[in-house]
Amino acid sequence: MRAALRWIRADLRTHRLPALLVVLATAGTAAALLLAGALLDSVSGPWQRQFARADGAHVWVETRADHADTTLAVLPGVTGVAGPYPTATARLTARDGTPVTGPPPTLGLRAADADPAALSHPLRNTGRWLDPAHPDGIVLERSLADSALLHAGDRITVRGDDGREHALTVLGTADSPDRARYPDLRPGLGWVLPGTLDLVQPDPARRGHAVGLRLDHPADADYTAQRAVTALGGDQVTHVATWTDARDSHERESRPAGLLLGLCGLAALLAAALAVAGAAGDRIRARRGDIATLKALGFTPAGIARMFVLQHLLLAGLGLLLGTAGALAAARLLPALTPDPAGTASPWNAWRDLLGTGPAALLAALGCLGAVALASAIPALRAARVAALPPAEGPPADDRPPRAARLTLLRHLPPALVLGVRGALRGRGRTALAVLRLAVPVTACTLALTTWSTLDGLDPAAGTPSAAGSRTATLTVRAATTPDPLLGELATRPEIAGVHPGAEREALAPGQSATVTLRALGTTAHPYPYTLADGRTVRAANEAVAGQGALDLLGVHVGQWARVTTDGTPRILHIVGRIVEPDRGGRVVSTTMETLADADTPQPRPEYYTLTLRPGTDPARLAADLAATHPGRLDPRPATPLAELPTLRAAVVGLVVLLALITLAELLTLAATALRAHRQDLALLRTIGLTPRQATALVVTRSATVALLGVLVGVAAGLPLALALIDDQAAATGVGAGLAHAPGALALALLLAATLAGAAAASAVPARRASREPPGEVLHRL
Repeated sequence: MRAALRWIRADLRTHRLPALLVVLATAGTAAALLLAGALLDSVSGPWQRQFARADGAHVWVETRADHADTTLAVLPGVTGVAGPYPTATARLTARDGTPVTGPPPTLGLRAADADPAALSHPLRNTGRWLDPAHPDGIVLERSLADSALLHAGDRITVRGDDGREHALTVLGTADSPDRARYPDLRPGLGWVLPGTLDLVQPDPARRGHAVGLRLDHPADADYTAQRAVTALGGDQVTHVATWTDARDSHERESRPAGLLLGLCGLAALLAAALAVAGAAGDRIRARRGDIATLKALGFTPAGIARMFVLQHLLLAGLGLLLGTAGALAAARLLPALTPDPAGTASPWNAWRDLLGTGPAALLAALGCLGAVALASAIPALRAARVAALPPAEGPPADDRPPRAARLTLLRHLPPALVLGVRGALRGRGRTALAVLRLAVPVTACTLALTTWSTLDGLDPAAGTPSAAGSRTATLTVRAATTPDPLLGELATRPEIAGVHPGAEREALAPGQSATVTLRALGTTAHPYPYTLADGRTVRAANEAVAGQGALDLLGVHVGQWARVTTDGTPRILHIVGRIVEPDRGGRVVSTTMETLADADTPQPRPEYYTLTLRPGTDPARLAADLAATHPGRLDPRPATPLAELPTLRAAVVGLVVLLALITLAELLTLAATALRAHRQDLALLRTIGLTPRQATALVVTRSATVALLGVLVGVAAGLPLALALIDDQAAATGVGAGLAHAPGALALALLLAATLAGAAAASAVPARRASREPPGEVLHRL
């Protein structure tokens, strides 16, 4: 054992850079897998714990009917009823005396007692709960407070349906884990005392009631929701939601980051294993004489195999420790890894969040060590079979130049280029293995670049078409009760391509077990310019386009008819197209304003106006300009939910760095292989007049040729794979296929240039050193 350890130490001293790269590659792979497990656990585990703490309701029904609790309590499977809680709607008009910009956000006020009920009780996050000593107090749902930039102690002004305004004080914020977050579910939720609700909405006929149902079998939530709507009457139900809607809303943001990290982490693990196998195999081929000497000195084949595996396990163990430390540091920087929003950020909590993910952390560690052990065991067994007096390697059976090399000779290209290409293509088996090892990290890098390109396609600031609409529709204007000259002024601005009226309604889906958002934008004369993934745009009333989530919920496809119910009025819509809709999980049906017309409202009144901007327009700069010119009228809407994923962008950057390290390790192995394969050829060519510069160029060309083939194979395999994976994930989350954007030609060209430059740099230094050795000494050693 002592002799084996001394040989390992000597081998590491002579191969410091490859050993360092193996450590860094293992560290990066371990960190990626640990973060992936933490992210995937953080998007489901915290919500499940909060839901259990709050004794959340599995079904929420908002209705106009009185005494709905007695009707719903007798439904099969219902074990508890929360409410009924009186509800009313109001609009937030001012914050600390300053009018809010843009359309006033709608608040859904819910009456609650000073002592919250046991079933479906809110979880206080900041501040304090309702207190009769402060009758003007309100507690806001946390996602609504974050969106409106409200905190405990702020004074807000709300306007009721009767037009009167009321001043309220924000006492605190709370989580409602059985309810979808704002803006996935609108209006935003706020809790007030019953007396305060009576002041905001004094007319009992215009109040609603919210009833929560706790079930003994949560999987029956959709069926129970349908039974509830049937029992109360479809015209009496305004909204229905199940616990799965809340779960999807809470998990939507971080799950793509976890899946990306997990997938690329596994790809990086495979790439690192291949790199370790390639490096170990190259060192074994280079040190066959030393291995033969060890066997002559008494080392057994099993001892030599154990020595090689132990050497790489030591490197992998060091990399695993470094990767765990790096993952802990990253966990402090990624908000998505904090499962409890009210938790304190401490090293112990970060350690618990990262490594307390059940078997994920253990599997990540065992996966890294097992992959390295398996990758090093294969060449170690080859080393164990080396004879004590190995036979000299004979010339290859077929030394005929490959077709590509013969073509380069016919074109009278430089000798170094011809010989380098010939050397790369001559050993087809070894070249194919090297190309495969290099193609794996390139494929994973292509997936990361495709993810970044997809995020840019959803980011209005990037100047690319929005996924939900056309151009960069990110500004809205508050609708006026009288003809507004501002609209005509906006239409004449060169930055604005169109001004489209808009309104939204909550609509019951067929079966009355869930709701979708019916969004009206534009008119039949001036339709909203949607970006379609399938079908055609809206041309007439009662035609609509929908997101994939809405199509799945309605059970229809493009070209079919769907029935929805808004405010008790059934509407038959012809679905003529599908749009990529990131908002509200894709559960949005978009139509024209004429579709909202009925007997009571023959001319639907717009609630807001949406501005579509011309390409190249900066939404933030235009919003600031218009807000300064017309204060209190404009509201810059936030970007699409999938574009607000800094965690995902940080994951992409980290993965690219990790894959670059693995690729560099493979390129160093490739350079060493190229140099060893051409050492004798270089000496012979030097004797007949090849210059040291040409000899260096020969080795660099061979490495660059293999690197070029690896990039081409990796990109060819990675592009369709990445597009298919992103579209499948988008379809599964309701956004819909068509979300993925392939990376641009510039990004792929930079990937190719960086890989070729790395191959050239990795092989240039040792090749130059070898080319300066006297040919006689080289031939004598060989």
